[in-house]
Amino acid sequence: MLLDKYKRIITVLIFAFMTVSVFAADTSALVKKQLTAAEDAMDEGDIDTAYKKVNGALQMMNDETSSTLRASVISEAKLVYAEKLNAILEKYNGAALSDVTIMIEKYPDVKNTKIEKLLAQIEEKQKIEAENQRKAELAASEAAAQKRHNEEQQSIKQQTQALEKQNEALSKQAESNAELAESMKNQAEELAKSNENSEKNLKAIQEGFAGMQDSMSDQAEALKESSRAQAKSTTIMVFSIVGIAVLILIIVFVVIIIARRSMKQQAERQEQYMQAFRLIAENTSNTNRIMLGGATDLYGQGAPLKLAGTSTWAPAAALPDVTFSPEDEEELKQLAVKCEEIGAQIDQVTNRKNNSKNVSELVYKLSMQLGLSQGNSMLNFCAAMIYDAGFLGVDPSIWEADTLTDEQKDEMHNHVNIAEKYLDFVPKKYWQVFDDASKKHHENMDGSGYPNGLKGDDIPQIARLIRVAETFVSMSSRRNYRQAMDKETAIEKLREQPQFYDSAVVDTLDQIV
Repeated sequence: MLLDKYKRIITVLIFAFMTVSVFAADTSALVKKQLTAAEDAMDEGDIDTAYKKVNGALQMMNDETSSTLRASVISEAKLVYAEKLNAILEKYNGAALSDVTIMIEKYPDVKNTKIEKLLAQIEEKQKIEAENQRKAELAASEAAAQKRHNEEQQSIKQQTQALEKQNEALSKQAESNAELAESMKNQAEELAKSNENSEKNLKAIQEGFAGMQDSMSDQAEALKESSRAQAKSTTIMVFSIVGIAVLILIIVFVVIIIARRSMKQQAERQEQYMQAFRLIAENTSNTNRIMLGGATDLYGQGAPLKLAGTSTWAPAAALPDVTFSPEDEEELKQLAVKCEEIGAQIDQVTNRKNNSKNVSELVYKLSMQLGLSQGNSMLNFCAAMIYDAGFLGVDPSIWEADTLTDEQKDEMHNHVNIAEKYLDFVPKKYWQVFDDASKKHHENMDGSGYPNGLKGDDIPQIARLIRVAETFVSMSSRRNYRQAMDKETAIEKLREQPQFYDSAVVDTLDQIV
């Protein structure tokens, strides 16, 4: 009985040992499978897939995993994690960085000096970008304050000029009133003299006709009374004229006092504005100003829109410095949103991830650096987002072909001619910029491009900007058939081909990347 019991216990132990051995073998096989998949993905340049597979291998490892297999998984994980962090450094992704950080904490054996350095570089880059964003927002706030100050100064200047004109008119009126008073005074003096002469004449008549006094006494008395009445009337008139003149002078004096007080108040307000502006300037002196350009009139039918096709890269002197209305700014924002939607569709069709976004952002930076206004730079940004709109009309099967026939190549080239049917949402006042961008971005400086074989300055500015930006983005991006170039090599390649690319744009690109 006891022997049978021992046999059953030994049988159970043997079965358990075999089960654990099989399970351990299966687990090792799965770990090897995940490791192999990660290595294959790395060879193909698919970092995301390699990252998932190597994490799967890490999570499947247990105490039964052999030290050799464990070392292989850790080694591959270090390579994959380094490439993943390089991708995050190139294009920041907060969620991806958080995931990598968690996995490193969970599997500390993966961390090495290179990974620690990459993590530090990512953190430093984010700090710099945050600081740049803060400075940009501060510069925008300061520009708005400067704009409001200029408007207030202009208003004060206009009010001051109006007051000066009003004071000048009052001064002239006062001079006219003084002359009128002087004239009335002269007339009063003449009347007084006339009255005096009348009395003298009366006295002479009385003396000359002394002999006739008895017969003419009644007439003389009447004449005397008449003279007295006239003298009294003349005196009243003189006092009235003098009173009116004094009243006019008092009114003029009061008006002058009121005008001077108003001018003093305006001067005090102006001093307050100047003090406020000085405070803003003092606060600004401790920061690095980021000049984004003045707002430029994009909404007329004259020079601003035509500028995109001229040969000069110094448009500031030719353009008026005006302000967008809120309606115009809202329209430009809505246009940018629509262009981003279509740009995403183009990238999906052409299988070029974020190409439209990268090209348009680079075109905007080039425009600002070359001296174009904020408004024209934003317009170039929108046009560069959908410069390849014609690809939406190309046969989808072309994008899947390994090699293209001559007919397929012709259809690809024809995308510049069919782009306009996808631009019907663009306002008429912006149409020329979008048309130049979509039709002429394959023109070369020596005239060897298509579709029109334009040469040199005949190529619109927006087309030359896109030509350089698109090629640079393509060179510095990873493709299935080649590795990405570093920025210095890509710019050198562009500079070596002035027959294709505008040298001024290439030099500017070298300054900003």
